[in-house]
Amino acid sequence: MNRITNCKYTEAISYAFSLLPIIMVDKLQYIHFLTGTDPIYAGLHNFIDINDKRSYRNTAHVCYSWNALNRHEPTTVVLPLLNDANPYTIIHELGHCLDEAWGFSHNALPINNYAKTDRYEAFAEAFACQYFWLGAKAEDIFQSDGAIQYLFKGIEDANKATG
Repeated sequence: MNRITNCKYTEAISYAFSLLPIIMVDKLQYIHFLTGTDPIYAGLHNFIDINDKRSYRNTAHVCYSWNALNRHEPTTVVLPLLNDANPYTIIHELGHCLDEAWGFSHNALPINNYAKTDRYEAFAEAFACQYFWLGAKAEDIFQSDGAIQYLFKGIEDANKATG
């Protein structure tokens, strides 16, 4: 379900991808996007309520193929509202997609209150912080989580070696 409804989404998605190392972009090339609409109305999935009282109808999220109504649907980043078209949110959602591509095999320490939700949010927030902030703030946050810093550094080094 690759439906991008507005050029502002395209610009934000392109910019978010530009912040990532090419090796990650290659790993995420299969990801689809559904933007500017209710994913339930569009027929992507039928989950309505998120555990924290938000709704999937108007909250950015990822729909994995096993959650889609059509199980052949690829993993899809859902950005129902235009204010979701910001690079941090997009990179966070791409972090979930990369986590899936790696078999949910890497863990990150929670870097903020939202990351304390579960290991999936911890990974996505760590990923978003690393590739959105790109600098001192990310380094300060990751001083306490050597494993995730090592993972991202290894990916960047592999990208430099092949680039």
